[in-house]
Amino acid sequence: MKRVLLPTDFSDNSWKAMCYAAQLYNNTPVMFYILNNYSAPYDPIEAGIISYFEPLKKSSEEGLKKIEARFRDLDHHPETEFKTFSTYGPIHATIQSFEKKEPESYIVVMGTQGASGLGELLLGTTTVGVVQNVKSPVITVPASATLEAPKNILLAIDNKGIGRLGEIRPLLKLAKAHSAKIAVLNVHVPETELVLDKDSPEEYVLDHYLADIEHSYHSVDGEYIEDKISQFANRMGADIIALVHRDRGFWRNLFHSSMTNRLAYHSDLPLFILKDK
Repeated sequence: MKRVLLPTDFSDNSWKAMCYAAQLYNNTPVMFYILNNYSAPYDPIEAGIISYFEPLKKSSEEGLKKIEARFRDLDHHPETEFKTFSTYGPIHATIQSFEKKEPESYIVVMGTQGASGLGELLLGTTTVGVVQNVKSPVITVPASATLEAPKNILLAIDNKGIGRLGEIRPLLKLAKAHSAKIAVLNVHVPETELVLDKDSPEEYVLDHYLADIEHSYHSVDGEYIEDKISQFANRMGADIIALVHRDRGFWRNLFHSSMTNRLAYHSDLPLFILKDK
């Protein structure tokens, strides 16, 4: 059974992400884990007020009970199950605790704060903390997104291509479930080797991985990679942008707050952030 983690702060944006998760996985049995993390404005242990936790925990649990009932009313597979968890501390730490028990078993679906896509994703510190610290793939849902079941997926690759099938397996499963097409895009930076052409090893590998999915290859030239990805996604009518979050190069920089001012073009599409494990 697929396992999907749904962090919520009970905001409209986190609810939108939960609705999108239900839409993505309504045709398959899923174990949904609805997570809420509460925190104090100061350290209650140092202040000697342990009882300060109790109203926070109670409020969290009550909120989870209400949101679970609301979520159950959406369209789900008959065998889908639901669990809620209320914990203290940062949400990425809670997700890491799940991953320790069952590695490579989860997908995280969460909203971005006041957000839209590639640029303002970085303004949500909670989302950034999750993307940077967890091993699971993460689907981020902008507040401004118009959500559609994915029929056209943009997979953006860097000059390393896709090294292992495991990197994109969650994406392939999603594409097959919705009979979606995948357009593979590389933004070719001037004075570097062209990644996608009919004789390239990267394209040969991807042909093998995408054999059961209708797919196409595209290259565009430019230095402002994040702009080119968003513009191409809009032109092709993509429903979601997928990319591999690496610990080096552009993809690492993309999720670092210092890049915020360079992301002038904002996408309103969900991101499927795969992991280079």
